Amino acid sequence: MKPDPIAESLRPDSGLTPMARRVAQFIHANRPLALASSAAELAERIGTSDATVIRSVQAMGFDSLAALRAALIASLTHARDPASALSRTIEDIGSDLDDAVGGILQTHADMAATLQHPDTRRHVADAVRALHPCPRIVVFGIGPSHGLADYICRVLNRNGVSSLPIGTTGRAFADDLVALRPGDGVVIMAYETLYREIALLFREARRMGLPAVLVTDRIAAADVPPGTVIVSAMRGKEEHVALHSATVAVLEAMAFGLSVARRDHTMATLDRLNDFRSQIEQF
Repeated sequence: MKPDPIAESLRPDSGLTPMARRVAQFIHANRPLALASSAAELAERIGTSDATVIRSVQAMGFDSLAALRAALIASLTHARDPASALSRTIEDIGSDLDDAVGGILQTHADMAATLQHPDTRRHVADAVRALHPCPRIVVFGIGPSHGLADYICRVLNRNGVSSLPIGTTGRAFADDLVALRPGDGVVIMAYETLYREIALLFREARRMGLPAVLVTDRIAAADVPPGTVIVSAMRGKEEHVALHSATVAVLEAMAFGLSVARRDHTMATLDRLNDFRSQIEQF
């Protein structure tokens, strides 16, 4: 395994000044946020100047902030182990069919109960307010979450809210980033940790001034750019199989909220939908 150049810069014999070490420690501990931030934004969070941030980055062994970002991208990977998660879930619930079904349904019920918290309702409403002015909403999800992104975009489009699901990985994600347009709103589904595609998406949304909504189970506000609306959605028990009913509920609540906020336009779009259905039946 290649050594981590960011972690290596924190070695006791690295020769960093106290301030450069402080910058390096912040970047090391907040990699997705550092990737999504400019030198000035990092300086504001650390309590120093952007010139000091750049000098510190150079003292860490990087020629430029761009070189640091390349190292950050390389370090941000998302390890998934669904087999281990399933094994832990079976160990906890048991392999008896009735117990297994009952245990999963109970977990869904527990997740639904958390949606009644006033903070969740307030954050969903905040998300609707942030997205309402946007002519198009881009929804990001990877793996099973990409299916949810596609589903909620179909709901939004049916209700007259232009939307686009994205969620490729690796180099192909560049095509998703290129598809972003001024005025878009961005909804991001991310759980447990941020990884490179999400960090880059946050960075580009920040650069373009796009409002961002994060649907997550445990990512904190300190880990994402300022101004991000965070909506909590549990995915079941920690280290167990991921369940998505709470995420679907949150997404559908946001979609319905947008329909209420754009009621006349939504009703006109649904009238067109019904008209097209009638034409298809008569064709």
